[in-house]
Amino acid sequence: MTTELEIGLYIFILAGFLGYHVITRIPPLLHTPLMSATNAISGISLIGSLVVAGANYSRLSTALGFVAVTCSSTNVVGGFLITDRMLKMFKRKQEMGAQKRWFQLNPKLLLAISILVVVFLVLFFWFRRSGTDTHLAGAALSATALRYFYILSAVLFILGLKGLSSPKYARRGMFLAAFGMLMAIVGTLFHPEIVNYRWITIGLAIGSVVGGSMGLRIPMTAVPQRTALSHSLGALAASLIGISEYVRHAAIGLDRVKMTTIGLEVVIGSLTFTGSLMAAGKLQELLPGAPITYRGQNIFNISLLTAVVGTLIYLIFVPSASMLFFVIVGLALLFGFLLVIPIGAADMPVVIALLNSYGGLADASMGFVLMNKIQIITGSLDGTSGFLLSLLMCRAMNRSAMNVLFGAFGKVTEEEVGAEAGARGTVRSITPEELTVLFDSVRSVIIVPGYGMAVAQAQHGVSELAKLL
Repeated sequence: MTTELEIGLYIFILAGFLGYHVITRIPPLLHTPLMSATNAISGISLIGSLVVAGANYSRLSTALGFVAVTCSSTNVVGGFLITDRMLKMFKRKQEMGAQKRWFQLNPKLLLAISILVVVFLVLFFWFRRSGTDTHLAGAALSATALRYFYILSAVLFILGLKGLSSPKYARRGMFLAAFGMLMAIVGTLFHPEIVNYRWITIGLAIGSVVGGSMGLRIPMTAVPQRTALSHSLGALAASLIGISEYVRHAAIGLDRVKMTTIGLEVVIGSLTFTGSLMAAGKLQELLPGAPITYRGQNIFNISLLTAVVGTLIYLIFVPSASMLFFVIVGLALLFGFLLVIPIGAADMPVVIALLNSYGGLADASMGFVLMNKIQIITGSLDGTSGFLLSLLMCRAMNRSAMNVLFGAFGKVTEEEVGAEAGARGTVRSITPEELTVLFDSVRSVIIVPGYGMAVAQAQHGVSELAKLL
């Protein structure tokens, strides 16, 4: 095991523990904004995509890198915009209005300025270095300076997630995370291996326009399916970079460590891609929302997963078997599809949170492939947050962790759910007239706010009701 790999593993583990302590302090009210924010942060795959797209390794690598840049930038821009829209709904009434102090700039204006700065830097270095594959002295950051950019970005990501622990500081935390992403992007644009900015510029422009349109126009009720769609784009980017790195290194030989990380990146990214597309399709009602089951389903899924793992192990010892590599990609795509179809649409938000965790693991694997520490840190944070969030949401739905991990949501009956949670009694509906009579005799009323209340913009009405009571 190399020293660099050991350092990467230590960073991955420590970032996971740190993410655990940060995420567990976030209240249920902010779980959905957290899912959207971590989805945006998972766009850190953009960092590796920028390097591959601009390094001129080969035409195939440049093409795959361009697609990955487009997908990742769509994820980043759309994710932060939709998260900001969600967090705005948690403002108090006295905060709603025309407060135009200098530190409360319009987030859309901030985003536009950020994009202009990035595009300016890209164009500047494009004109300075376009048309040459040689390294220009002083045109790129040193490895130490680039490391400082990434350290600052990692700190801002952690502070951003920490800010989501309170509705009061949630938007501030979101802006810190967005600024951290901007710092990582700007630092990467000075990467010494980037020699051509043509496809980087085009990819960033297309991704920003598509992501901005998604973030500004999509209704709040469609946030889960938009998050799933963004998951699929980020996972696709990770898979494409993994394929690019395998093809690039296969001719000169791959060691077992490199082959292991590439294999994990491609497998996790591929199954997350198709699984997220299925989740988005079910929530958008493009596909049947009811669970789709068939005889021998679990046995077939387990056999398919075993085939993927077995083939990957063989490929680790025989990396030159390129045909098997693409067989693994196909099997992983199929497994992601089959993993989600037996799950009902009502349980899909939990699945999306779990897929977010898978996307984070794909980003971390990509960081190990490219030996990029910021991707390892962010992937670990994203993977931890997604997994914990899926468990917390599962607990709120009276489901066990086994249901989440093995996708048995759609087969669980209401009686089984109640028995597992120890629930007692039955649900009783009530009319407004009966509620009025009931309020005359009650001594205390507990109001439990949630994301649905914020989406309906009912917080002000509920506040007035609380005052009247």
